[in-house]
Amino acid sequence: MVESRKELLEYAIENFTKFGSKRFSMDELAQSLGISKKTIYKHFGSKEELVTESLRFFLGKIRSNVDNYMLENPNEDQPLSTIIFIYKQGLMVLQEMNPSFLYGLDKYYPKASELYSDFKKDIVWNIVCPLLKKAQKIGQVRADVKVELVCMLFLSRMEDTVYSNSSLFDEYSIQELLEHIIINNLRGILTLDYLQTCCPLEK
Repeated sequence: MVESRKELLEYAIENFTKFGSKRFSMDELAQSLGISKKTIYKHFGSKEELVTESLRFFLGKIRSNVDNYMLENPNEDQPLSTIIFIYKQGLMVLQEMNPSFLYGLDKYYPKASELYSDFKKDIVWNIVCPLLKKAQKIGQVRADVKVELVCMLFLSRMEDTVYSNSSLFDEYSIQELLEHIIINNLRGILTLDYLQTCCPLEK
């Protein structure tokens, strides 16, 4: 029987992302856990609080994976490798997520929606953008490229792209999607010298 707050968060987000935050009810959650709704409400005052806190827990795990990767792979001379890792993780998460989960946040759970929006901004503007600027500084990205614009146009909208076609994940592998959504866009802003030498995007 699951009763701890952490276990509730883990189980809740697993089901919210699979079935949709609105569709999967507190009754279903309690029944599937073999506990009463009263037990859930001991930890969370409302469904919106549970949705928000379970999403916070989920996003925290993703951010920890990114932080751990960056600690273990400093790659001072290969910042683009870290960007590719980040977006590959993102695609893997989106592949397992029902699009209705994110749509439901926008419609029914504004606090959770804001949390997700802030998470995306944090990843793009506090991690990816500085990595791209570092790549530009060391001569991997062309000097004429407006890094912030690249982030705005291509690197902030991945879920919009992959969810634009409901069968995209069925038709293409994660690597193929990564190649066409992220890597090709990055390749287009690189210096010729870097492309001809040790560019990780060519591997």
